[in-house]
Amino acid sequence: MGSGDYMATDNDNSLAILFGSQTGNAEELADSTKKLANKAGLEAEVYDMDGFGAANLANHKRILIITSTWGEGEMPDNAEDLWSSVCESSPQLNGVNFSVCAIGDTSYDEFCQAGIDWDNKLLELGANRLTEIQLCDVEFEPEWQQWVDKAVPAMAALQIPLESTEAEVVEAPVVEVVAEVESSKSDTKSEWSAKNPYYTNIIQNYVLNGEGSRKETRHIVFELGDSGLDYKVGDALGVVPENPPHIVEELIQIQGWDRDQKVTTHNGERTLYEALKKDFEVHMASKKFVQSLADKIVSTGLKITLKMVSRSRSGQQWSASEQELLPPELAPSAPSDSPADKVEHLIADQKAMEDYLWTRDYVDIMREFSAKYTPEEFFELAGRVKPRLYSIASSHDAHPGLVELTVGIVRFSYHGRDRGGLCTQFMADEIGTGLQRVGVFMSPTKSFVLPKDTDTDIIMVGPGTGIAPFRAFMEQRVFDGGSGRNWLFFGDQSSKTEFYYKDTIESWLDGGHLFRFTTAWSRDQAEKIYVQHRLKEHGAEIWEWFENGAYFYICGDKTYMAKDVHRALIEIAIEYGGMSEDDATHFIEKTMMKEQKRYLRDVY
Repeated sequence: MGSGDYMATDNDNSLAILFGSQTGNAEELADSTKKLANKAGLEAEVYDMDGFGAANLANHKRILIITSTWGEGEMPDNAEDLWSSVCESSPQLNGVNFSVCAIGDTSYDEFCQAGIDWDNKLLELGANRLTEIQLCDVEFEPEWQQWVDKAVPAMAALQIPLESTEAEVVEAPVVEVVAEVESSKSDTKSEWSAKNPYYTNIIQNYVLNGEGSRKETRHIVFELGDSGLDYKVGDALGVVPENPPHIVEELIQIQGWDRDQKVTTHNGERTLYEALKKDFEVHMASKKFVQSLADKIVSTGLKITLKMVSRSRSGQQWSASEQELLPPELAPSAPSDSPADKVEHLIADQKAMEDYLWTRDYVDIMREFSAKYTPEEFFELAGRVKPRLYSIASSHDAHPGLVELTVGIVRFSYHGRDRGGLCTQFMADEIGTGLQRVGVFMSPTKSFVLPKDTDTDIIMVGPGTGIAPFRAFMEQRVFDGGSGRNWLFFGDQSSKTEFYYKDTIESWLDGGHLFRFTTAWSRDQAEKIYVQHRLKEHGAEIWEWFENGAYFYICGDKTYMAKDVHRALIEIAIEYGGMSEDDATHFIEKTMMKEQKRYLRDVY
C-alpha cells in the first residue's frame, strides 16, 4: 500500500471501521486495519458496534466491518443491538461503500455467518460492496491480510468531495461507556492474548460437590504472577487446553506413527506427540476428515441400483413418479455395509453426518474404516486447538494476584471408551497444583458489568456453574461497600450435593451483604422446581425492584434456562406491571435490555 500522497486535499478521507468481537480478536484486527488505513492517507476511526447507532451508518461513506461469529451463527454480544436496530429500521445506505472481513471456525456449520449476514444486509440496504467479503478461519491473520491489502487501497481510491457529505454524527464507542459503568481497569490492552497466552500455575483445584453427586464441579485458582494481567468482575478467562494423553497415544498407535518424529505445524517444529497433544483438537473428529475418507476407501465392487417402477398388489395398482419413488408404506433403503457406501451416505446426508460425529472421535473412525494417513495429511484435516472461555468467579480486589473459576467437568463414554470436554478434563486431570503450566489470557466484557452506582440494587440468577460471575459480583460489592441490595437466585439438582460455596453464601447473609438468597433444588422434592418458578413466586417484589431501578443479571444455560427466565420476566411484567403481552415484551426486551441496559446476560 502506498503512503497516501496521491489523495486529494479536498477529498473526504474518513473511514469508519466497525468491529463485532466476543474475545477481542476482531477488535485487534480493527486497530491494525486503522494503522494501515492511515498510512494509505485515510482518516480512519475504530468504532465498537455496541454504542454505534443504526442511523449513523449512512453518515459514513466508507465502512469496513470486521466481525467474529458467536455460537451457532450468532452475532457477538457487542454487535447484537446494532444488528437488531439495523434489521428493524432498515436505514437507506445509498452512497455508502463497504467491505466485510468475517472471522469464524470451519468446524462449525454456520462458518462466518455473522459477517455473511452483515455483507448481505448492507447490500440489501443499498450500500456498495467495494471488495468481496473475506472469510477467515481460526488462524485468521493471513486471510485478514489478503482482505486488508485489497479493501484499504480500494477505499483510498474513492473520490468523495467534502461538500457532498453530511455532517458526521460521532457516537462514543462503548469502551468509554463501560468506564462510566464500573471499573475500566481491564479495558487496557494486555500483551497476553489467545495468540500469546501467559503460562501459569494452578494453585487450588478441588471438587465443590457433596458426596454422592452425579456431577463434578470444581473450584480452580490460577496465579497471575508477574504477568500484569488484570480483570474486572464479569470478565472471562481464556484457557488453552491440551488433548488427553491416552487419546494421543491411541491415535499414534492405530496409525503406526513415530511419536518422536519431527514435524512442522503452525506453532513451529516439534515432535509428533507434542503436535498432537497441543496443536490440534483430536478429541472430536471433523467433517473434513469424514469427507476425506472418500479418497481413502476403495469400493468393494460393482454398485447395482434397483428401482421399483410399478406394483400390483391385492388389486391395488401403484406406479413410480418423480414425487413418489416408493409405495407409501415402504421406507427408503439404508446404506449397505460397504464402507464406501457408508461414507457416501454420510457425506450426502448432513443430519446423518452430525449424528455420526456426535459420538465418535478420530480413533473410532480410523478403526471403523481402517484408513491410514500421514501426519501431514492429518494436520490438514484436524482443527487447531482453540481456547475456551470461562466466567471469572472472583474479584481481583478481593483476591489480588489470583483469578478463580467455577468449572463443570464434562465426562462421558461412547463405544466403550471414556472421553469428555477437552478443556475441563485437562484442568481436572492433568493440571495438579503447580505441576504443569497452563496458558491463560483475559477476555474483557463490555456489557456484563456492575452498575457504577454501588447503591443500585441488583438481582442475580445463576443456577449451577452460572453462579461463577455472581460470586465475583458479591465479592466486589462487599469490597466496594455500597448500600445497594443484592438478591441471588441459585439452584441445581440437590442441596445435599450441589450447594456450591455454601459457607461463603451464609457468611454474606450473616454479614448483611446478601439481602436475599432464593434457591431452587430440582430433585429435592417430587415436583421439579427451577429458578424461573422461584422468580414468578416472588414476582411482586421483583417488579417493585425493577420499578426502583434494579439491575437484573442471568448466567448459565442459553438453550432452556435463559429462555424460561426471560419468559418469566415477561409474565411478571404482565401480572404485576399491568401490561399487555406486547407492552411487557417491549419493556423487557427493549427498555430494560437495550435502552437502559439493566437486564444483562452471560449465557452459553
